[in-house]
Parts: sequence; C-alpha cells; structure tokens
Amino acid sequence: MPSRDVRVLFLFFAILLSTVVPAIAGEQYGTFVKVAENAGGGFDAVSKAVESGLQKAGWEILGTYDTGVPEGCNFRSRVVIFSSKDYAASIMKNGMQASFALSLRAGIYEDETGINVAVVNPSSINRTIIDETKLDDLSSTSAKTIVDVLAEAVQGTGVKKQIGEIRNKGKISGMGGGDFISKIKEIHSTKDNTDDAFKKVSERVRDGILNNTKGWKLTYRYDLSDHGAIIFGVTNTKMERRAFTIAGEKRSSSSSKFPGIDHGASFPIEVVVYKDKGIVKVLTLDGMYRMKMYFEDAGMWAFMKNMSMPGEIEDEIVEMSVSKLNK
Repeated sequence: MPSRDVRVLFLFFAILLSTVVPAIAGEQYGTFVKVAENAGGGFDAVSKAVESGLQKAGWEILGTYDTGVPEGCNFRSRVVIFSSKDYAASIMKNGMQASFALSLRAGIYEDETGINVAVVNPSSINRTIIDETKLDDLSSTSAKTIVDVLAEAVQGTGVKKQIGEIRNKGKISGMGGGDFISKIKEIHSTKDNTDDAFKKVSERVRDGILNNTKGWKLTYRYDLSDHGAIIFGVTNTKMERRAFTIAGEKRSSSSSKFPGIDHGASFPIEVVVYKDKGIVKVLTLDGMYRMKMYFEDAGMWAFMKNMSMPGEIEDEIVEMSVSKLNK
C-alpha cells in the first residue's frame, strides 16, 4: 500500500486535474435508478412483487439472492437478476463486450425509512460497456419500461431518481479508467470452438466456481449458446459487506447509518465463456474498472484507502474460474 503522504499527493493532483479538464457534454445518467421507497407489505412480499412484475412484463428471472450488508447492519438487502431473449438478441449484436451489459439487476433493500427498490440503469451501463450513443433508444426505452413496471408492482412511493455516480458520458476516466474493451481480461483460451469444447469449458468454469474455498457463490448461469456465450454471476458475502461499507462511508449519518446498501444491484460479478474466431475464451472484467463503474461515487479517497481490494477480488475470481481448466 502507498504511504499516506503519497496518497494525499496523488489525491491533490487528481482534484486539480478534475478542475481544469472540461467535462464532455452529454445527458446525465445515474448508475442506478431508485424506483420506489416506503414499499409496503414486508421485505419478502416486496421482493416477490418485483419478480412477479418483471415476469409479467416479459422478463426472465435468472436468479435471486440476499447480499451481504455492513457489519452491525440489521437491514436486509436482496438482488434480483433478470433479462430476456429479445433484449439479449439486441445487446449481443454488439460483440463480445456486450455480454457484460446483459444481465440486469434490481436491488431491494431496507433503511431507516422503510423498504426501497433500485435498478441498474441500462442508459448508463450500456453507454459505458457498448457504445456512447448507438443504443440510446433501446437503453432509454428499456430503463423506462423496467422502472415503470417496478413502480407499479411494489406500490410504494414512486421516486424514479437517478442515484450512484452521475455521468454525462459513458467512458470512465481517471485512475483505473479507460476504454471498456481494453478492460476485459482473457483468463483462459482453448483453440477449439466446437460445441463440445464450448460445453466442456463452461462446465469446468462452473465446477471451479462451485468448488472454491474462499466463500464465492454462483448466483446465476445464463445460457446464451445461440449467441456463443454463457454468463456466470459470482459474488461473495464478505466482499459485498466491505463494498457497501465503502459505498456509504461519506454519506453515513445518525439518520442513515448504512446508505451504501443502495448499491446492492452492483453485484454479482460476471464471468463469461465466449466463442471467438475458433477459440473458446473465458473472460472477466478488470477489478478496479468494475468497481469504478458501480462505486465511483464513493469518492477518490475511498478508492485510495482500499486500493488493494479490486485486485484481490479479481485474483480470486480468476483463480476459481480456471481452477478446473488447468488440470
């Protein structure tokens, strides 16, 4: 870890640069949209309403799980992962990197005011992962549809508020940023893209995840073999607990002690098995870049204090994902 003096100096120059480099003009989007608050009926009932509302609107539920929460927090937090074949077809036309934008997520979480619902914002995520403007219509339409469906389903106080990092461009800049395509990590490749090889690699990735000894769990598996991809969602309760603590640190107060759990829909993390020009590849995303995508609003100082965390997460994901492939 760098010394405190080095971190302070780095922070000073980063702030200085941010004041002299003009922002690129563009519509502002939050990483998440808070759909509703004060949702009635109890936590499990709200969660079921979210799932039911999505299903009735034509979305497929890929997985549901309870996230970790910060130490001392007695609130509950749950994530619902969803997508659809039509949405997948539109997204996967845009190449390998599009896999990382495909599985949408809704977070149901409690705080001092009651039960809340927030979703990952396709208008923000697609702009970062795929293209600055090409999917504007699909992204905005999808975001509006999802938010409207959930606002009606949970019958709480509709807020429809952009939250998380508010960006006026897709590209993420600064320390750990860059073009999304350059942040995809190829962690394994097999020079054989037959259906049999694709199936074997996928099964061994799954087995590696399921047999890990560091607390990681498989939350969903999305089979998109027709598009040459299978997506695995992985997460770790201890890691989530720490991430949400960091996300809420500067916003914490006596009336809102654990605000970081409004970022619950940041997880799980994607591992992708993908066919590409005669090769079956296993991919994941650079740990620091993914943290910036979903947690940049925590502030640069939070990142500086936890610089080793993204790399540790990435290393563990790589280790378990390839553990059965290298034998």
